[in-house]
Amino acid sequence: MSSKIDVIKQLSYLVIESDKIDEWTGFASEFMGMEVRREGELLKIRMDEFSYRFIVQPGSSEDLFALGMMVASPDALRQLEDHLVAQGVEVMHGTEEEKLSRQVADLIWVRDPEGLRVEITCCPTIEATPVATPLIDGGFVTGNKGFGHVALCAADLAAAENFYMNVLGFKLTDYIVQDIQGIPINFTFMHVNPRHHTVALAGLPSPTRLNHMEVQVQSMDVIGRSMQRAKTLGINFYMNLGRHPNDRMLSFYVNTPSNFALEIGGCGIEVEDEASWQVRTYNAISEWGHLD
Repeated sequence: MSSKIDVIKQLSYLVIESDKIDEWTGFASEFMGMEVRREGELLKIRMDEFSYRFIVQPGSSEDLFALGMMVASPDALRQLEDHLVAQGVEVMHGTEEEKLSRQVADLIWVRDPEGLRVEITCCPTIEATPVATPLIDGGFVTGNKGFGHVALCAADLAAAENFYMNVLGFKLTDYIVQDIQGIPINFTFMHVNPRHHTVALAGLPSPTRLNHMEVQVQSMDVIGRSMQRAKTLGINFYMNLGRHPNDRMLSFYVNTPSNFALEIGGCGIEVEDEASWQVRTYNAISEWGHLD
């Protein structure tokens, strides 16, 4: 079997471990503008036609518990499993309880080099009832692009790059190398669909796996109203309004109840043509703003 594979279609969901379920409930509904529901000890957060995009489960880490990826079919999931086994990766099968909780037909999972649980699923539940997002005009940019992106911290950047690109089949988008107080910090951006990046890796040690998660909205006005809502609700800003040079995303960041960041962005570019895309290295995270 070829060492390359191309079956992961999108970042489908996140499972967050937190003891602040009530705070997450208010944050998701009153600030993020998403639908929330409780299922026993779990909080499920919905933003589009999927039954959920975020699960908050009890736990003290206040960090990412699992990254949920999606393939197109049960056959694609078996193909990926065979590929992972051939690569020497230990593959675990989701229990019936886990598949029921995730609302998918099937689930396998592996660990990335930093120990993060990466779940790969197929056939998610799609809701017949339209989602209500009255705070987010036009809704979120999701569909075949997934819910958004994540930025993960990797103490061993080379090992993490190898895993996501050569094992899971992500494609390289570009790099940023920024000199911070005389120390070059490396960032790697990767995609699996037209979204500029689904996973970004930050080459630095961190006590938590997740630096930030991102959701995309339709216009600058929605970004501005979201900023105003954060100020009204007294939510702490992690980064002010700015634009990134590589994905051209106009965005700002706030601290979530778990203290990792949420980026709300829009007006960025996509990888429209894989064959003509040029991988570049940028020398700053922000073209303007963000850190001002």
